[in-house]
Amino acid sequence: MTRRTIQLCVGAGAATFKAVALASLLRKRGHTVRVAMSRAATAFVGPLSFEAVTGMRPAVDSTAVEADGTASHLAAGAADALVLVPATADLIGRVAAGLGDDAASLAALCAPERRLFCPAMNDRMWLNPLVQANVARLEQHGWLRLGPVEGMLAEGYEAVGRMVEPEDVVARLEELLG
Repeated sequence: MTRRTIQLCVGAGAATFKAVALASLLRKRGHTVRVAMSRAATAFVGPLSFEAVTGMRPAVDSTAVEADGTASHLAAGAADALVLVPATADLIGRVAAGLGDDAASLAALCAPERRLFCPAMNDRMWLNPLVQANVARLEQHGWLRLGPVEGMLAEGYEAVGRMVEPEDVVARLEELLG
C-alpha cells in the first residue's frame, strides 16, 4: 500500500476512543494521519493521545495553523481521504448544514474527494428523521457511509448505532485509495 495522508475529523461521543485506535492502525500501516477534533471531543479523549499515536499535534480549534502557516482546515483538503469518526448526530448535522465552527467541521468542509463518515450514536438518535435527513444529505453530496452496526451501545443494551470497528474503517479506506 502506498503511503497516504488521512485526515480524521473527530466527534464527541462514547466511541471517540475508537478514533485513537483508528489513528494508530493507520499509522502502523504506514499512512500519515492528521487529526482535527471538535471542542467537545477533547472531553472524551485528550489531544495528547492523538499526538502520541500520530506524531503530530491535532488541530483542536478553528484558528489552528500548521508550521508552514497554512490554516489546518485548509490543509485537510490536501489529504488523500477524510474520515468523520465518530460521526455523531451533532457532527453529521453541522457538516450537512455547511457549518464550520470548530476544527473538525471546518476540516470536513474542506474535504478531499474521498470522504467517509462512520456514524456512532444511540439508536433513538440514529432513527430520528432529522438525523436520517442529514445522513441522506451527506450521501447525496458524495460522502460514503460505513455503519452504524448493531451491537452493545454505551447505554448498556444492544441496538443499531454502534460505530464500526477501526479495522473495518482501515479496510474501507484502503479499498477507496486503491
